[in-house]
Amino acid sequence: MLRLLLVRHARTTWNAEGRVQGGGSIDELGRAQALALAERLRKESFDGIYASNTLRARQTAQVVARLHGIKVRERNLLRDLDYGRFAGAFLSDFQRERPGLIEQWQAHPETVHFEGGESLGDLRIRMLRFISETSALHPSGTVLASTHDSPVRVAASLALGLDDSQHNRHDLVTANASLSTFEIDQGVIKLRTHNDVEHLQGISDGY
Repeated sequence: MLRLLLVRHARTTWNAEGRVQGGGSIDELGRAQALALAERLRKESFDGIYASNTLRARQTAQVVARLHGIKVRERNLLRDLDYGRFAGAFLSDFQRERPGLIEQWQAHPETVHFEGGESLGDLRIRMLRFISETSALHPSGTVLASTHDSPVRVAASLALGLDDSQHNRHDLVTANASLSTFEIDQGVIKLRTHNDVEHLQGISDGY
């Protein structure tokens, strides 16, 4: 059985500015969050540490990896939902250029395909592939993967048998530097903990 720990990257400059995600590096608060996460995971024994190919996810993973002497391996499959032409935009610009799209995303996220980007169905295919390939490479042990809010939500939905229409459920949201734990056994995905932020007590999330 594989124990898969999915971590949402620590807070970024873009999180603080209220931008649609797609970039940014971890800020001062994000570094404190990543250090707290690393300390939480100090006693773990990892068979591999992965990160999406974004700077913010790699930075978060590297803080943990340094404690364990493990090289972070990049996996494009772990990247965030691609918002296409809106990646990095302020929400106000998003609303002005495509009025109604935010409301559609909030009410019926499964129907949205971002121009030049992806749909949740595309992201689900990617996460299934990552989980399948990782469990084949690591049929047992513990693996850490630094990724993003939407990929963690999708993984949780896969474990809970939820479709993409449920993506924006409040109980699926993940905080920056949060920890979600999955068990993968013969293709069966089980969610053991979700959005665990115990290690962040005393550290503001900045929102």
